Amino acid sequence: MKKVLFLAFALILSVGCENSYSTMSVKYRVRFTCRMDTAPFNQLSTPGRFLSVRILPDGSLSVTDPDGNENKRPLTQKESSSFILGLGGLIIGKPLFDTNVSSYYAFDLGCPECDQQQYRLKIDLSGNAKCAKCGNTWSLNNGGYPVETTSGKVRTLYRYPVKTSGSSITVSN
Repeated sequence: MKKVLFLAFALILSVGCENSYSTMSVKYRVRFTCRMDTAPFNQLSTPGRFLSVRILPDGSLSVTDPDGNENKRPLTQKESSSFILGLGGLIIGKPLFDTNVSSYYAFDLGCPECDQQQYRLKIDLSGNAKCAKCGNTWSLNNGGYPVETTSGKVRTLYRYPVKTSGSSITVSN
């Protein structure tokens, strides 16, 4: 009996001690690359500036800045077949207070509470993203944590890994 109890306790500890928590989401697939030396992605070098990126129903790429300026362009055949933008699109930017020159954040443009493609977040100049449906607001500069909620516990934004190489930025999980 003691051996069984000991084995059960050891099993619980081994499972409980596993460090499987990650701030990066794997719920939705993402694969996107852009060059930061071309407009409109050249705005990404400004700390606190975030862009929303999504593919429109007509197959073109839409990039919108917090001022509401939208840049649309048709995707090449290669881009169409390789870009995957998560649930609702991407929010990409450089956090305002991060001193690491190569730090970039990428979040899903879809609201994590509503969790449906049509409920996209709207980004503002202060570095916040708000859902018009549920009313929750998240800080893009602070890792996607909620700053204003309409209900109890609200999850963080879906966040994706970002890699930089020269003037290219890649978001991929």
